[in-house]
Amino acid sequence: MSCSNGGFRSVDEFMFGSRRGNNGTNSFNGFNGFNGFNGGNGGNNVETIVSPTRNVVNTTTNERTVRRVQPTHIVNVNRNVTRVENYYPVTQSAENENIVEEYDCGSDLRNPCCKPVKRCNR
Repeated sequence: MSCSNGGFRSVDEFMFGSRRGNNGTNSFNGFNGFNGFNGGNGGNNVETIVSPTRNVVNTTTNERTVRRVQPTHIVNVNRNVTRVENYYPVTQSAENENIVEEYDCGSDLRNPCCKPVKRCNR
């Protein structure tokens, strides 16, 4: 099936008719922009009002599922700790020594001449 635009060269020609410039003015060829009819008013005084273009946005949404698998491995460590304690005890003792030295100094107290006295160990 072929579509024909009815011999119009553009959308403007379809909407507003073929424009003929007469002394810098625009006149329309009897079209008011709807099915080629002038609306029955004789076509002499036709006013065409064009509304702003209405934009219609059709949105198509495609859903996608992404599964992110993030595995975890757990290692359970059983730790046995052996504590080795080393001791180095130090003891201390004190001994009292008594040493007796015996001298024979004679009879003169002012000029003593002292000699050690030897004792025999028994």
